[in-house]
Amino acid sequence: MNTNSSSTRRFTDYVLPSFVLGVLLIYTYAKFFEHPYTGFRLDSAGKVFLIFVEQETEPILQVGDQVIEIDSVRWEDYSEDLRLKIFENATPGKIIDLLVERENQTILIPWIVAGPNLGEIRDLLISEGWLGFFFWIAGTFALLTLRPRDTRWRLFIAFNYLTATFLVIGSGVSFYHIWESAILMRVLVWFCIPVYLHLHWLFPKPLSRLPKTILWLGYLGIGLLAIAQWFDALPNDLFFLGYFLAVLGNVILLIFHAVKQPETRRDLGVLLLILVIAFLPSVVIGIVGGFVTEELAPWQPWVGGSALLSLPLFPVAYVYAVHRRRLGNLELRVNNLLSSFTFITLIGTIALASMIILAGQFSLAGASVIFSGIGFLTASILVFLGFAPFQAFFERRILGVPLPSKRLLESFSTHITTSLSQSDLIRVLQEEVFPSLLIRQFAFLHYDQGSLNVLSTMGLHQEPLPGQQDVSYLMEQSGKYRSPDLTTGDPSFAWVRLILPLRLGNQLHGFWLLGRRDPDDFYSHQEILTLTSLANLTAIALSNILQTERLTSMYQANINRYEEERVSLARDLHDSILNELAALPIRSDAPVFSPSFQDAYDRISDHLREITHHLRPSMLSFGLKLALESYADNLRQRNLDSVEILTNIQADSECRYPLMIESNIYRIVQEACENSLRYAQAKTLSISGNLAENQIELQVADDGVGLDPNTSLNFNDLLTHRHFGLAGMHERASVIGAELHIVSKPNEGTQIHLTWQSKENI
Repeated sequence: MNTNSSSTRRFTDYVLPSFVLGVLLIYTYAKFFEHPYTGFRLDSAGKVFLIFVEQETEPILQVGDQVIEIDSVRWEDYSEDLRLKIFENATPGKIIDLLVERENQTILIPWIVAGPNLGEIRDLLISEGWLGFFFWIAGTFALLTLRPRDTRWRLFIAFNYLTATFLVIGSGVSFYHIWESAILMRVLVWFCIPVYLHLHWLFPKPLSRLPKTILWLGYLGIGLLAIAQWFDALPNDLFFLGYFLAVLGNVILLIFHAVKQPETRRDLGVLLLILVIAFLPSVVIGIVGGFVTEELAPWQPWVGGSALLSLPLFPVAYVYAVHRRRLGNLELRVNNLLSSFTFITLIGTIALASMIILAGQFSLAGASVIFSGIGFLTASILVFLGFAPFQAFFERRILGVPLPSKRLLESFSTHITTSLSQSDLIRVLQEEVFPSLLIRQFAFLHYDQGSLNVLSTMGLHQEPLPGQQDVSYLMEQSGKYRSPDLTTGDPSFAWVRLILPLRLGNQLHGFWLLGRRDPDDFYSHQEILTLTSLANLTAIALSNILQTERLTSMYQANINRYEEERVSLARDLHDSILNELAALPIRSDAPVFSPSFQDAYDRISDHLREITHHLRPSMLSFGLKLALESYADNLRQRNLDSVEILTNIQADSECRYPLMIESNIYRIVQEACENSLRYAQAKTLSISGNLAENQIELQVADDGVGLDPNTSLNFNDLLTHRHFGLAGMHERASVIGAELHIVSKPNEGTQIHLTWQSKENI
């Protein structure tokens, strides 16, 4: 088994790329040495669109002539029979008869075969065939370096090798039907279709698992089409439709990835941008090609060829998107190379397009040379002035490289508005702000009513930290760079290079102590100004966070007090009023009441008992489990025929919790059940969970209509849209430190998960 696997791997690693390279070289040889150098070029419809060698014999060949027949071979027959050849034995100097149509007239032109000539060779050199070798390099690079060796890996290699072979064979070889190239190119296109679609189903992450039956049927069907194409059983142009549908399918699949897998959007965005840049020069040069003048015509092939120089970005884009996360320390160099190539491509495109347009507007002698020089000079200036800001923009916005320090102030000012807790604020400092400035040591101190407390530190071990007695010293030293030479005589916190106070108006909220920094521990004046602004913004954020926490604590205390008042009121109603009402009928001096009065008396007593139970369920005195089961029994009595109530609550023996914990959890379950019965139109409602010694896990689930998919479960949104029941559940969970999760899908019901864990057990 191991021997066979090793042999297969050696074949994959060495024989396969060598075989593909051999095919590319063979058809590249055919392109240059089997190519009939006739001195003119036809398009796919048989029209003359390039003439490389002018001949003096009459009548002469002209651009736009429609070829009807070449040496008794009709163009219509040649287009339909992919094995039929034209220009056979077209040796230099041989005369071939061209029957062409020009302005509705049929003309016979005796054409002298030119043989190898500079214009035609140049045209072959700058065609897209050489791009196939870049795809071969990309496929071989993936084969030898990318891991794991999974289905996506195999498809990616096949994608590159098939594309490479298709490009080489389709570039000037298949047009002349050399060595079965026309049929072979179409067969390759048919095989490209399933490989492209299968790859983009899995790239960058699988959309889902494809059934093997569909895969086998897909590849088998394409294989039959390829066989039919080889035996000329299909229309010659049908492969264009298949290839178009495959490309369209790839685009749709990539869109699906972006919609269904948000985590892949950055990599897909990078891939899309690189592909756009790869084809941008060709598209732009093609659009402005109408401005080419006769004077610039000799340069047109070179202009068109230069527009193809960016196409190697096409295979590079896929390799980069797949391999980027595995480059390690090389990622920075690859990012720099990619941004440089992109910038040069954009500048070159602009320069070429401008040169063509300007040359087309002026008919001066040597205009193409003059404007070429102007374009080169302008491009050089743009590269010198614009590369640095472009690279910063490209790496930050496109590649997702962390923000440079120049934009740190703007970035941080937006981040603090979303910092809702001290931990969020500290995370922004530790993960974004200070690393962007290469600061390796810092301490974040909070000052409140004369006390100085440490909120966060980074990179400190045994270094001393100041106390409240050092506040005056910190204020004296703040705002200026503490050079190591100046701190040698002052041992107080010698590791600190910069002290910044956190001020809000005249109020002091704390300090930043900044120490070691790469590469030289130096803080410039401009950087001190930026950091001072950041410190002041942090003071604002910290003040808002502390104020919010104080208000939250007061609010939670109000909820607890409100619950205590309910318990007290329930106790008073039960112990005084209900007991006295119960004693009235049995007093010795009690009068005899009429039946109607007795019914009213009983209704009042029952109503008071319901109010008392709602204020404080009596069963809570015996534990949360019994209280919830009693509540479920009550729900069954209220909904005998409409909803099935299920309970499955497991509990440790005599497991009890603090009064406020039991009360709030009961209220959350109660609100969840009432909401379900009132709105869900459910047939089944279940209360389940486990009550352990230090942990509670409960779930309320129904099979109703579910929540509106447009309903946001954010607390503020719930209040805004008057979902007070759901908001109250979140409030009570927050009061006792529990976690509440709501999962709901339209017509699939709603599940409410509640988890509470004792602080001693965290």
